Formats: sequence, C-alpha cells, structure tokens
Amino acid sequence: MNENKKSKRILKILPWYMGLSYGLLFYTPISTLFFTIAKNLSPSQITLLGTISTLLCILLQPLLLKIIKKINNVLSVRIGSILLLLSVLLITFGNFYMIMIGIILETIAFTFKDMINIILRNNLIYAFKSDEYIKYKNKSFLIYSIATAIIALVVGYLFNLNYYIPMICCMICCTIIIIMSLFIDDIKTENVEEKSNNSYSKIIIKNKMIINIILFFGLIRTCIALGFNNSELFIQQELKYFFNIAKTTYYFSLIVFVSRIVRILSNLCLNKIYLKLREKLLILLPSLLMISFGFIVFSHYLIDNLLIKFLIMCLSYSIVVALIDFFTSVIQDTVLDKTSSSEQQAALTYLSLSYKVFKVIFGFFVSLILLRYSLVYVLIFLIVLILVGMIFFSKTYKKLIK
Repeated sequence: MNENKKSKRILKILPWYMGLSYGLLFYTPISTLFFTIAKNLSPSQITLLGTISTLLCILLQPLLLKIIKKINNVLSVRIGSILLLLSVLLITFGNFYMIMIGIILETIAFTFKDMINIILRNNLIYAFKSDEYIKYKNKSFLIYSIATAIIALVVGYLFNLNYYIPMICCMICCTIIIIMSLFIDDIKTENVEEKSNNSYSKIIIKNKMIINIILFFGLIRTCIALGFNNSELFIQQELKYFFNIAKTTYYFSLIVFVSRIVRILSNLCLNKIYLKLREKLLILLPSLLMISFGFIVFSHYLIDNLLIKFLIMCLSYSIVVALIDFFTSVIQDTVLDKTSSSEQQAALTYLSLSYKVFKVIFGFFVSLILLRYSLVYVLIFLIVLILVGMIFFSKTYKKLIK
C-alpha cells in the first residue's frame, strides 16, 4: 500500500521534473544573444561549440553507458541534474574554452538524465498504467512549452537589464531540479533480467525499414536543430539592421514567445492530428520544415517591408520550434509500433545515436559554410539536405503507408 502511494506521488512529480528539465529554461531563449552579445562569439564559433560537444558525447557514450549500468537509474538522474547546474556555471562565467567544457557537461548531463524515461515507464507499469506513457510525455512537453512561453515574455527585459540575470535565474531553476530529483524513485514490479543489447542490435540491423526510419530521423532531427539555432542567429542579424541591441532583444523575445505559444498548441493537437494522418506525417512534417526555411530565405532576399519580413520570420521560426516535439513523437511511436518489446530499448538508443552522429557531420559542414558565407546559405543547405533525405526515404515511406 505504501509502495502504491509512493508510486502515485512519483508519477505526479515526474512530468514536472521532465518538463522543467528538457532544456535550460532561461538560457535557451537567449542563448544566441548571450553568446553573440555577452560573450562576443561568432556564428561559426557557436556552431563549433555544439558540434564538438556532440562529437565528444558520442565518443564518451560507451564509458557513460558503463557508468550508468553500474549505478542505478535514480542516481543517474540526480548526477545529470547536478551536471546541468555545473554546466550553467561554466557557460555563464567562463571564457570560450570554459564555455566549451560547460556545453560538453550539458550534453553529458542529458545522457544521464535520459534514464528518467525508464523510471517513468517502470512506475507506470507498477501502477498498471503502461499504456499512458505517451500521455505523461505529452504532459511534460506541455509543461515545458508553457514554462518557456512565460519565460520568453520576461527574459528579454531581464537580458536588457543585465546580460547575466537570465543565467542566474537558470542556476536557480537547476537547483530546483536537483531538489525535485531527490523525491524521485524507480519502483519496479520485478527485476527483469537484462539481455545483451548486442542481440537486439543484430535484430534491428537486419530490419531495413527500421534502419531507414532511424537514419531519416537522425537527418531530419539534425536539420531541425541546426535550422533552429541558425534561424535564431539569422533573425537576430536581420533585426540588428533596423534596431539597436535593446529593441533587437525585445522583438526577438517576442518572436520566441509566439513560437512557444505555437509549440503549446501543437502539443495540444498532437494526438488528434496523429490519429488522422499517422505515417503520412513522416513526409508532411519535413516538407513543412523545408517550406519554413524557404520562407525565411524568401524574406531575406525579396521582402523590404519590415512588418511583413517580421511576420514571415516569426511564423517560419514558430513552425520550426513546433516541429521539435511533433516529429520526435511521431518517429518514436512509429518505431515502437514496428518493433517487438525486446527490440524497443535498442531502437530508441539508435534513434538518439543517429541524431548525434548526423549533428556532428552536418554541424561541421555548417561551420565550414559560415567561415565563408552568410547564415542564409546555411538555410539553403538545410533545404537541399531535407529534400535529398525525403527522396531516399520515399521507398520506405510507401511501405509504411501500405
């Protein structure tokens, strides 16, 4: 009975912990502003930071997995929460190299913190709610989206008061996350004997459909991430042509706020849209992403009217932000639907690895582009990349919709 009460309490905490720790809340909306204005970093340096941190995380993954295997899921989550706070401290007060270490620690922190998904699943199974996993995940996405929308309203004002105030707020949030992690526990119905991931790997590697979905996810999710970061930098540059730093920060924060509202609406509509379109979204969402990048490029070259330019950039960026949760959820559900229970953990691990590998490869290409060309060429490169990915995925897509 006590365990039942404990499980119910944990299930109430988990969506809040997950929602408040998907990203560094006060840092994410102003990260590019903080790097370019407070730290005087160039777009190529910012892209390089992300690429190096992801590459090192891939190289360290076998070691990290060994550590996670030796310690339990709860301790992994708590270590991840502490590392998030350390990463914010280094990013806030460090030079370029300390910032790099901070971003590497942030990436490692999320690897440890990902064990929260296993904790959620185990607690749901114990509470006989195993079919409510997506429901709890969506609730956490919604909490994150609402939190970032509210923060977007004030973070620009705080940044204009002092560049470091949002980062101090971020430290406070990380401290709250650490405290919340102390009330989380991993309740299991039984100790399930762990099978070797290698045996799962061999099964999945032989399944060409799953491989193609995993590779397609890695490519498109990378385009979303690179497009998200570079769209922010691009919009900042466009606004700086017309406004001073204070007004640029204000209008950029307004765009971020609108994008978070769109993200909330997309999370609310996710289930209904997915039930109607299902696998068709695997092509529709990347197409929408490609169109969004196209509109941003279009606004740069052909729109002189400031209001129209602002509205197009705002709408396009909002769609990119909305696709982050949407595309990931659709892919995860498709993969879980097409694999057996013994394959699912390995399949989800491959999804994460695929994204990291593609992010390193194409993050490097984006850095090279930025050394010689402007940000608009990065968006054009991503449009071509999405189109190529959709062409190669077309055969798998036809099999899926049958």
